[in-house]
Amino acid sequence: MYHAAIIGLGKIGLTFDIPYKGRVNSHAMAYHLHPDVALVAAVGRRQEQADQLAMIAPEAAYYGDQALSTMLKSHQIDIISICTPPTIRYGLLQTVLEQSTARLIFLEKPVASGIEEAERIVALCKKHTERTVVVNLSRRWSEGAMQIRAAVRNETYGKLKKIHLRYSRGIYNTGSHLFDLVRYVAGSIEQVTVVERVPTNLDAIEDWTYSFLFTAENNDVTGYAEAFDDRHYNLFELDLYFDRGVIEMLQGGDVIRYYGTEPHPLQAGMRNLVLERDEQDVLGKSSNMGNAIAHLVHMLEAGVEPLCSLADGIYPLYVAEALNQSYARGGTSEQVNLK
Repeated sequence: MYHAAIIGLGKIGLTFDIPYKGRVNSHAMAYHLHPDVALVAAVGRRQEQADQLAMIAPEAAYYGDQALSTMLKSHQIDIISICTPPTIRYGLLQTVLEQSTARLIFLEKPVASGIEEAERIVALCKKHTERTVVVNLSRRWSEGAMQIRAAVRNETYGKLKKIHLRYSRGIYNTGSHLFDLVRYVAGSIEQVTVVERVPTNLDAIEDWTYSFLFTAENNDVTGYAEAFDDRHYNLFELDLYFDRGVIEMLQGGDVIRYYGTEPHPLQAGMRNLVLERDEQDVLGKSSNMGNAIAHLVHMLEAGVEPLCSLADGIYPLYVAEALNQSYARGGTSEQVNLK
C-alpha cells in the first residue's frame, strides 16, 4: 500500500465529493477508493472539514493548518497532494520537500500566482531531484483527450489546420486547462493577439478573460479563442479543423464528435463533412481524478514519466502573461516566451 496525504480540503481536495454522487471528483475520494493507496492524513483549516473527511475516509488523521510539520513527521508518506490557493504554494512546497518522505507531489493548478514565483518553484524542485512534481491539469487524464491526441498525432483526418476555442472564467482558472489541452493534443501556443476583454465573475480577482487570435506548432496552425461571460453560462469547448475532417469537443469534454469527408453528391471535386462517431457521456465513462491517481501509482510502481510535469503545469502561466501583455499594449502580437 502507498501512503497518501492531502494539504488543503476545499472543493478539489475534498468537498466536490460531499455528498458522493458516484463519480470521483476530489483527491480525498480518489485516494480512498484506489485499492493500492491508503489516505493516512490530511491538513485542513476548519472542524467542518475534519467532519467531512471522516465521512469519506475515516481512517485518515486530520491536522489543523498549523500542524503541517507534525503531520509530515508523523507519517511515512509516498504521495502528497497540495490543494491550497497558489498564493502560498512556494512555502508549502519547500516544507514538504524538506520535511517529508514523499516521492511524488501532486500539485493543483495554477502552479503559482505568477511567473516569478513559478520560476522560484522550478529552482527549488531542482534541488530535490529525488522527488517528482505532477500537476493536475485534469484534461490530461481524460480518455477523450487521449483519443483526440492520438487522432492528431496519427493524422487520422489529415493535417491540423485551425483551432477554435470557446471558454469562460479567466485565463488562470479555465484558461490554464484550455491552453494545456491545446498543447497536449495539438502543440504549444506560440503567439497571441488579444481581440477583446470579456467581463466575467473572475474580474474581481483580476483573472481576466480574453478573446484572442493565436498560432501554434511553428505557425502551421492558426486559432481563435472566443471568450464568454460566465454569468450567462460556462463554456469549455474545442474544435479542430483538419484538411480531411473535424473533431468537436463539446460540453466540457462530455461529448466528442468526429467528422470525416465524402464526395459531394452534386458538385464534382467538392467534399462534405459526414459524422463518423458521436461519443456521449465521455466524462461519465471514467473519472479524470481517478485516472490521475492511477497514473501516480503507476509512476511509483514502474518509474514512468509524469503525464503532466511541472514544466507542463507552468506553461499556461506564460500564455497568460503574453495575453496580459497584448491587452496592456493595445492588442499587439506577443510571443509566448518559455524560459
